[in-house]
Amino acid sequence: MGQSIMPTDAQLDYMRRSGDKYIDGNGYIENEHGFASWVAKPDCIHVIQVYGDGKYWDVFFRQLAKDRGVGSYMFYTRRNPKAFARKFGAKTVQTLMQVEVE
Repeated sequence: MGQSIMPTDAQLDYMRRSGDKYIDGNGYIENEHGFASWVAKPDCIHVIQVYGDGKYWDVFFRQLAKDRGVGSYMFYTRRNPKAFARKFGAKTVQTLMQVEVE
């Protein structure tokens, strides 16, 4: 029988804030700055989840992209994208649309 792993306080806070139902294990890293999960795509690093010190994670993902030979990293946010544009020099690439069905 598999062992159940209890989420950390940081993971629980992230899930509460984001609405995510689980923490993705792809490329998962956790340290004193928080945690992040990511996957390498052919043209970028796709950040799946990130929590904690945004400045640290920006430097981390910029370096990871360089190390992997790709020119960018991408992420999705439910928060104000203009704030990320100002803080990290991010730009909106596309918009996620949702259609509610009955």
